Amino acid sequence: MRHPHKWEEMLPEEFFEEFERSPIAYWACGAMEDHGLQNALAADPYIAYEICLRAVNTTGGILFPIVPFAPAGYPGYSREELRSKEKQLYYPSLWVSREICKDLYIEIMESMADIGFKSCIGFCGHWPGDMLLQEITKEKDGRIGDMRFWGGGTSILQDVWAEEDKKNPGISGHGTMDETSTLMAVREDWVDLSRVKRINESPITSQVKGIPQIKLDKIMLANTGFGNRMLNIAAERIAKRAKEMLDT
Repeated sequence: MRHPHKWEEMLPEEFFEEFERSPIAYWACGAMEDHGLQNALAADPYIAYEICLRAVNTTGGILFPIVPFAPAGYPGYSREELRSKEKQLYYPSLWVSREICKDLYIEIMESMADIGFKSCIGFCGHWPGDMLLQEITKEKDGRIGDMRFWGGGTSILQDVWAEEDKKNPGISGHGTMDETSTLMAVREDWVDLSRVKRINESPITSQVKGIPQIKLDKIMLANTGFGNRMLNIAAERIAKRAKEMLDT
């Protein structure tokens, strides 16, 4: 059955009918990036997409397909830096330069404003892309033409993660228990916890290699219940922003 809010699955008249009901656009982005041996490479864009999907199911509107591009490093490596061979890029992660990502993110939203959307959420599951979207929001004061927009990402959960880490130290961080749980909630078959014990001995470079043992141990506590709670909190927060922008 075709989904009633996924852009790519809608017939033209269905698109415009939903657009008239709720002129809200959501789009998610992120890079194909290493998150440890236990996690599939699609963690960032697909976690962001799932959050947007849960939000659009609440508010109505239309969800654009995944944009699988984000910059490496902070504030983001340039094209020259990516090609220089001087940066650790953790292959098979794949990156797009900061300048291309910035132009692409802005142009996606400009095109959505041209269509006539009144409210837009750009959401990135990858921290440098999240920061870039926040930067774009500030530069443009959250507006393109008649469309209001908010750009950010999973940092919207920072306060929740901090509280959870106080209760259970060592669960938060790149590729650790929190992110592994969220990916597990998106697609349980994309996580294999039996591989955690091989992270440090693997010949594959990884940002998860060498992290404190307490964090490695806590990955084994990853579960869909925790992951779904994080996804739902994030979805509720961006749905609220989308509705507030539309109502004002």
